Amino acid sequence: MGVERKYERDIDLLLAEEFSVSQSFAAWFLEQTKGFKGINAKVVDVYVSKSDVMGESDLVVIYEKLGGESRFALHIEDKINAPLQPEQEARYRRRAAVAIRRGDYSEFEVILCSPAAYRLVHPEVVTFDALVSYEAISEFLQSQGADDPRSQYRSNFIATSARRNSNAYTRVDDAVTNCFWKKAFDIAARDYPDLEMKPLTVTKDSTWLNFRPLDMPTQPRRIYISFKGDRGFMDLTFTACLARLFLPQVKNILDPRMTIHQTGKSAAIRINVEPFKICEPDDDVLAKVRAAFAGCVWLITFFRQHRETLVKAAGASLSDED
Repeated sequence: MGVERKYERDIDLLLAEEFSVSQSFAAWFLEQTKGFKGINAKVVDVYVSKSDVMGESDLVVIYEKLGGESRFALHIEDKINAPLQPEQEARYRRRAAVAIRRGDYSEFEVILCSPAAYRLVHPEVVTFDALVSYEAISEFLQSQGADDPRSQYRSNFIATSARRNSNAYTRVDDAVTNCFWKKAFDIAARDYPDLEMKPLTVTKDSTWLNFRPLDMPTQPRRIYISFKGDRGFMDLTFTACLARLFLPQVKNILDPRMTIHQTGKSAAIRINVEPFKICEPDDDVLAKVRAAFAGCVWLITFFRQHRETLVKAAGASLSDED
């Protein structure tokens, strides 16, 4: 019995509970840090998804040194297999610096928790103050109670999160889906070159894909077209951006058919088209695909026409990508 697929939020909550209720775990974790080893301290606050005007930290743990002389914080980023966002570690530091000026604590470290293999695939993580592996956390939890079912369950939960195959995406090959997207690709390559569409290898019944022409930026935020065929949503997407702050800055240039939406931690300028599902590609469904492609090209053209305004507006909107 177990949870087959784990998400970073699951790990955030598990660790938050351990920090909150287990002094032994809190003390052990300090020994994994760079500058707080050997310090006697207790946890006084734990925050999950702590946000401010510069974004969000997965986990913030505030310790108080015994005697109450001062407080320090651990800003923890959890990664199972997703890559780091641009300047993600640096934004953690900027948020911590603001908290220090506010008087919340006097010192901090930024720590990555991930499978041990993560740092091999993403060598850029060396800029974090400390790297704490899921395997090490699992081993510690296991050591706390060999005969305790709860400790063993939690240890196994973390350990299996570290195994790539426990979170692996499995593509289901399907002849109808393959034929559908082969026809769609031929149409895009011939009639909609602005999409710069690449040949697809997708799973059964998939109608979602992204387009990012070469002139669309990837930093400091990624800008791309998100194509959601089954919903009829064509989105010009700006990562690390809050829609409620983005909208007032761009509403004067929007077409009446465009709307603004928050999509996860991104803001999107959306147009609606007639949705479709995967089927044998007849004239009716291919007409819907053409309309969707045309909508995407419209959004790409809109971005190119208003690039300076849109990029500036996205940059001035709160980053919520961390």
